[in-house]
Amino acid sequence: MGMHNKIMEAQKTATNYPDLVAKLVELGILSYTVDTATGNVLYRLSGGDYVLHPGDKDRDIAHTFSYDDTVTAVKNNQQGKTDYPGFMDEIAKAGVHIYEAILTGKKRVVYIGKNGCYEEAIPTLQMS
Repeated sequence: MGMHNKIMEAQKTATNYPDLVAKLVELGILSYTVDTATGNVLYRLSGGDYVLHPGDKDRDIAHTFSYDDTVTAVKNNQQGKTDYPGFMDEIAKAGVHIYEAILTGKKRVVYIGKNGCYEEAIPTLQMS
């Protein structure tokens, strides 16, 4: 199974975001960047390889970054109030152009817009 398919399988089988992160780390993914407008995702792997997943939707991005709206969009998704496409629509309306997920060291996601950003730690996977 190629890396593209392994990533897709991890996304399908993950029970939550910390679980997805654990699965991606197992695959050797160090970080990934999501372009909010297109949904394109660039995964960076150990060893210097890259995998590009093309997006499936064009979104207009608000001209002004809203910290509060970004936090609300993230929390809505974490609480199950939005699915991933809804989350992407909300962060686009909040002015997020890209977000970067760093999966090594201090694991975090940084949401970046014009003249602003919001950074949040990725919670660790709780084993039951």
